[in-house]
Amino acid sequence: MPKCLIAYFSQGGTTAQVAESIAAGLRTAEYQVDLFNMKDGRPPDVAGYDLLGIGSPVYVYRPPFSVMDYVNSLPMLNGLPAFVFVLHGTYRGDAGTVMRRALSRKGAKEVGYFHSLGADYFWGYLSVGHLFSPNRPTAQELDEAKVFGREVAARAAGGPYARPEDDRPPAAIHRLERFLMSRSLGNQVYSRLFTVKKKECTRCGLCVKLCPAKNITEGKDKYPVFGRNCLQCFTCEMKCPKDAVGTPLDWPLFRPFLLYNVRHASKDPSLDHVRVTHSKGRTKTV
Repeated sequence: MPKCLIAYFSQGGTTAQVAESIAAGLRTAEYQVDLFNMKDGRPPDVAGYDLLGIGSPVYVYRPPFSVMDYVNSLPMLNGLPAFVFVLHGTYRGDAGTVMRRALSRKGAKEVGYFHSLGADYFWGYLSVGHLFSPNRPTAQELDEAKVFGREVAARAAGGPYARPEDDRPPAAIHRLERFLMSRSLGNQVYSRLFTVKKKECTRCGLCVKLCPAKNITEGKDKYPVFGRNCLQCFTCEMKCPKDAVGTPLDWPLFRPFLLYNVRHASKDPSLDHVRVTHSKGRTKTV
């Protein structure tokens, strides 16, 4: 029985849903599938697998740093069949292309590329009252992911594959936004400026528990301490039950980008969105 490893990164669950649907499709083709969420640590060694899948959400028109760290750390794959899938709440930019090219440099043989909308629980948009792509992926999109899994199995067995064109790069304003949210600026500047409102903080430890990069630790006084390896997911601020965490995303520097993105995406007929309020870690539809 051929074996497939699907390594994906999922915090809110949408990427995990697609990973599980792709796995279901592969299992109908008699594959043994191992699913591993990078949020929980490093996936197992790829040795012994006949097929590799990499799944990721889109953060600021790019894959999360942790996903690219994993791909770049892989050994040479020597023709191992591989596929990529991405979830995006608004525009995916060229996140999928970045992942596909990185796997190609590792010597993988591409056998599939899938993308789908997913509910965009991004603190920046929630903070200005918008949730994009609610209730996505839909049942139909998950069925399409299952079909994709069957197609990947056929291609890995030698079936024909017409490689999709690379995704178009994001618009200039989005590339500027991506630069301002770069890893180097995040680690050298922004990571130093996360704040905790000690009068509100109850030292519950939720931000420490939820941080996918293990970048938040508990200090001697039990208040959170922020490190220098932030993924810029801003889950700590979004999920805080007391609104006690402040992040650089609240700065005036980023607000014009957020407002531009929301205004542009909310007028796009191809995207669904709802108005929301977000307080004390909870998002409610208006």
